[in-house]
Order: sequence, then structure tokens, then C-alpha cells
Amino acid sequence: MTLEELDNSLPEGLHDAQIRSYRRDFELATLTLFARVVVGFSQESKNRLLYRDGEIIFHGVQYVVSEFPGAESTFRDAGCLWFSFTRTEPGIISEDLSSVLAPDILRYSLFVLEWHSSIHIAAREVSFSWSS
Repeated sequence: MTLEELDNSLPEGLHDAQIRSYRRDFELATLTLFARVVVGFSQESKNRLLYRDGEIIFHGVQYVVSEFPGAESTFRDAGCLWFSFTRTEPGIISEDLSSVLAPDILRYSLFVLEWHSSIHIAAREVSFSWSS
């Protein structure tokens, strides 16, 4: 699965999803994003989002790189992080590094709103499960 396929499969997509935390497992080559995913809107207020916890798991991780947060951002405040994703643009990762990755490796950049910076991930595939 890709993040695009995951986005299309969720009730409200990954729009307004938040990262609660993440864990990198070097032995299993995984990155798990513990996320809050929008599943609908409150009956009382159409402006209030309803969330459910889930796990976005990147498998066959080649790298995870977090950029430094912007100095003017709210990086010092605790709390969940809103993010959006795109395929990593050419030139973000050095050509030397890009050239040694297999062509089927997925390359994503997660823009973290609170940091005004991104987390870059290269992995073979993505899976998702709802937390219990």
C-alpha cells in the first residue's frame, strides 16, 4: 500500500490527521506513526472532528530524516502534530543518496505544521491498522 492508497481508503482520508508519537525500529526496518485519524464529524457540532487512533506503519524503511523545526514555530509546545504528506520532491534528498535507492522505494515528505518543517521517509510499503 502507498500513503495515497491509505488516504483514499479512510473515511475522511488523512486530512486533519495528527501524529501522537512515532517509533523507529532498526531491527525490523519499520517506522510506526501513532496517529489520530478523522472518522467523521460530531452530531452536536459539524465543526467538531471525531478522531480514532490508528497506526501508519512504513515497512522496509531506508531512511527517516527530521528537519530542524523553524525557530518561529511552536516546536516547544507539547501535543499532537498536524501533518500533510507529499511525494518527496527531487532535490530534497541528495542525488548520491537517491541514486542508491531502488526505483520501487516510496519517498514521502510529511510537512509538520507546528514545526514548519518536514520528516522525510523512504520505505518499501505502508500499512495501516486501527488501534485497539
